[in-house]
Amino acid sequence: MFYKNSIIKIVIISLLGINLTSCKKDFLEVVPKGVAIATKTSDYERLLNDPALNRVSLSSQIVMSDELAGYAPMYAVGSGIGTVTDQKAFEYEDDIYLATENATELTLLERQLYTYNKVINEVMESKEGNDAQKKALRAEALAGRAWVHFMLVNYYGKPYHAATAGTDLGIPLVTVADVTQTTFTRSSVQAAYDLIIADLAEAISDLPVQIISRYRMSRAAAEAILGKTYVYMHQFDKALPLLTSALTNLSGSGITIGLYDFNDVFGEGGAFYPINPFTGPNRFNLDTDKEVVYLKSFVNLYSYIMSGIPISPQTAALYANTDLRLNFFNSSPFPPTGVLYPSGMMRCYGRYNNMGVNVSDIHLLKAECESRTNNLAGAVTDLVAFRKTRMNKDVADEANIPADIASDKIALTKYILEERIREFATAGERWWDMRRLSVDEDYKSTVGMAHHVYDAAGNIVQSFPLKPERLKFRFPQYIMTANPDLDQNP
Repeated sequence: MFYKNSIIKIVIISLLGINLTSCKKDFLEVVPKGVAIATKTSDYERLLNDPALNRVSLSSQIVMSDELAGYAPMYAVGSGIGTVTDQKAFEYEDDIYLATENATELTLLERQLYTYNKVINEVMESKEGNDAQKKALRAEALAGRAWVHFMLVNYYGKPYHAATAGTDLGIPLVTVADVTQTTFTRSSVQAAYDLIIADLAEAISDLPVQIISRYRMSRAAAEAILGKTYVYMHQFDKALPLLTSALTNLSGSGITIGLYDFNDVFGEGGAFYPINPFTGPNRFNLDTDKEVVYLKSFVNLYSYIMSGIPISPQTAALYANTDLRLNFFNSSPFPPTGVLYPSGMMRCYGRYNNMGVNVSDIHLLKAECESRTNNLAGAVTDLVAFRKTRMNKDVADEANIPADIASDKIALTKYILEERIREFATAGERWWDMRRLSVDEDYKSTVGMAHHVYDAAGNIVQSFPLKPERLKFRFPQYIMTANPDLDQNP
């Protein structure tokens, strides 16, 4: 079935409960070590503490983003490219997975969906906890399910377009924890977004305002996810108050959350200091990274050591030499031999990435919404404040926005979109922006429609066009084999 393999263990655990509920000893004392049946409210709390809920498996969208290019001397699997799948994804092939592969973007997302549905549908009938505790746990699961569906519809559905979303194929919407279900039908993109919005809207009021862990959903995180959902739907007026509220709610956090000032953290004694010449700055602990609001970590070798897919010459040109984010880039491939990339290309290093909720993303989405809703002054104020944390403070006016851009809605919005590239280059975030911008008449021209591979002299030696069909993934073969009636993407 569609979500079967990754949840077998959980199902076995649930079935064990049928034979063990009559035991006199507490269940947790008689079941095998590491196994627990959810009957008490505290058991559902434990389910939401599962580390697998805070990880994402493969993330092929990283190398599909248009800010990247290929470097021919290292453009080979095992040399500068991590996997065959990565190479196929960079080249925008229709099927990026080998027919024998059964580990894809779905792998952990489907397991998470099962857990969230189990909590949603059972926790209110659990033992010992009070209603407030149960509602809070259910709210976390609702928001978690919304995040998973949001990811899935943006992997496998068309970019949201109001005129066609009601008929565009989306994803199977799974709302029960039931492995006996064998028939799955893809909903429309609109239906997927409707459920995402409904889940988040129901959850927000029962979620804790105070953030006590990056591993658990909070009100600010859910507001940010809902705000981002509306951004992807091009409903910027609805997104703006949610993003604003999310930032406001960060101030009451029980842990340190906010923007880093790169002027401080790159200095001696700073959080990202020292900069290792081989591995880069010291930004590898997402557990304590203050810009992480809600953690969904993933492996990204292209922000660490892989050198075959660096940022393109066009992306490199977006950075001023006073931009402190350049500390996360190296002009030499790894391992260093004295060779430099051509045409200003650089590889990213020195940081791990979070696919959940990030403070910087909220700030930049808020500024974009302000610009798109004609609050240019507000957008400029927010953007300058953000850039002051990224630009060298010793160089006057480097964070400022040129007057001709600040006074023009289209130009300012494009500038903010470029700021998002500068902030998230090689992190995979650009792929989601490409999708939503591809159906935006004013900004679709900002989406790169081809990947290029450059030789050591900076000449383009290969090009791979991006077809509109490849703005969405095809389902992997193991899913289609298990679900032969599931509609496949073209």
